[in-house]
Amino acid sequence: MHLTRTTDRDRLPEGSTEAGDDLRARVAAANDLEPDVFLSIHHNSNIALDRSRNAIEVYYRSSDTGPSLELAQTLQVHLSRNLGIAAAEVKPGGYLVLRSSTAHAAVLGEASYLSHPLVENRLRFAEKQKLEAQAYFFGLISYFSRGVPSIARLSPAADTVRAPAEIAFAVRSRDGVPLDPSSARVRIGDADLVAVFDPDSSVIRRPMNEALPNGPYEVRGAVRSARGATARSKPFTVLLSRPARHVIPLVPRPDPGGGVVLSLRVLDELGLPVADGTPVSMIARRGNGALDGASRDGVVSFPLPDHAVGDAFVVSAGAVSDTIVFPRSEAAERFPVRVVDARTGTRVPFPVAAGRTPPSAAGDANGLVLLSPSMTAETLRVAARGYRPAVVDGGALASGAPPHRDRTVALEPVLDGALAGRRVAIDPGGGGADAGGLGRRGLRGASVNLAVARRLAELLEEAGAVVALTREGEETLSAQERVYLVNRSGAELAIGIRSGARPSGLDGGRLALHHPGSARGALAAETLAASLAALPPGGAFAVGEWTSPFLQQTACPAVELYVGAVEEEASERIMGDDAWVRLAASLALDAAARRFAAGP
Repeated sequence: MHLTRTTDRDRLPEGSTEAGDDLRARVAAANDLEPDVFLSIHHNSNIALDRSRNAIEVYYRSSDTGPSLELAQTLQVHLSRNLGIAAAEVKPGGYLVLRSSTAHAAVLGEASYLSHPLVENRLRFAEKQKLEAQAYFFGLISYFSRGVPSIARLSPAADTVRAPAEIAFAVRSRDGVPLDPSSARVRIGDADLVAVFDPDSSVIRRPMNEALPNGPYEVRGAVRSARGATARSKPFTVLLSRPARHVIPLVPRPDPGGGVVLSLRVLDELGLPVADGTPVSMIARRGNGALDGASRDGVVSFPLPDHAVGDAFVVSAGAVSDTIVFPRSEAAERFPVRVVDARTGTRVPFPVAAGRTPPSAAGDANGLVLLSPSMTAETLRVAARGYRPAVVDGGALASGAPPHRDRTVALEPVLDGALAGRRVAIDPGGGGADAGGLGRRGLRGASVNLAVARRLAELLEEAGAVVALTREGEETLSAQERVYLVNRSGAELAIGIRSGARPSGLDGGRLALHHPGSARGALAAETLAASLAALPPGGAFAVGEWTSPFLQQTACPAVELYVGAVEEEASERIMGDDAWVRLAASLALDAAARRFAAGP
């Protein structure tokens, strides 16, 4: 047993005052010990300081419904017995210490509410503290007495395999508790598969699917004891990289820098793209030296002079060697245009160019658009997500006349590029059985929330952001499902939109709430509150702290916006108007852009 601290101190790095840095230091120290169990001990409170509230809450690592959940359930039982508190819950937890822990089981215990006067008085006494400590102790004894198995990687020994391999784990029972053969599972990527347990060798086996595409796969094994204790292996990654078997020349395309780009599609024996990074070399029969490249999505490209089209090349990829001739095609008649960011000069991915008459032209991930000769007589509109469209003369592009030297079109980013590539999650409150507030005229708050969220998502995407909505229809979602969807999206900012009555205990008609201690959450809340103050019927948004699951357990800074209550007749009349929805979304967009432009 090890403690992350033995005195009344924090673990803040020198010069830091961020609570998150203290938590990271604690969990890093725990991870260094490679523990079976990580137990974070707390006593609860509530923002409203409701002195009558008291309960036991035990949180388990939300990504682990095996060992962490089982430990949390066991601890809850013993805490309830020892402390005599009837109200008790076991909940998934997205707290930093839980999601960062590498322990076999990770749990955070809130044994009671310190804000409750009776609890506060009790915990002054050593015997009451001992009673709580014994509850954790007995819970751990009960958990381990179920015979928590051990499970460790056996094969494949290498992280890269050239053919679908057998996944095997060595397992061991503990404390004389046998294993349950039917519980053996192997997870390969997103597939949770039944495995075979051999009791003689104590090995779990599962072959990889023969038709599995090349690429990396996270692998985990799991098994359960006869008393219901689950063991899950540490995850590892296997790269499936079948050798190249076929090399196919693709249509040559012009290179904006001059010359031509020759590309090859490289496939394995099943006709699937080889793994990224597969080395490929190409030697011209009439040239000197080899060109070396690596595949990406099964394709490798080489820039060469124009005369290379029609030459014969010897191509080698692993054991495969072939002579390739790249044919001339209509693409050779097209002229290349590079689309770049006007501020940074970087390439703009997937642009589109179109005139008044067909055809239009779509660009690639490198910002390259091939325009047909007929487009030289057109006035062209060049557009890309996150950028303002540019209107250009096709003839000037073809000739490379100013301002299009080197056949380049520069696009101005929307909102100065503040949102380009940023990841934002939006959680429209309510949905399905949850009306999210209900006005006298029948307007559901859930409908208002969704309308604002959809419009905001469209505006953010137009500005180049990557957006995730927790719901796009009338689904009924739990708080835990919402948190899971936000965290899965990898968002840098989460915005919850609520148009029902504000939480009890909070003052103010309109609110921008963040989690206590979250400096970045507070900054986002202040920015949104300042922008949305112009939203009818007018009036400031009160910025405050709150501890809802949405604010507590999202991995990124999060804000819950209470934009008004549909239960109020004046608000309901306004919120049902599409102009109000558009304005709310526009003001939130402005705030998001200013927040990201300000930096961390």
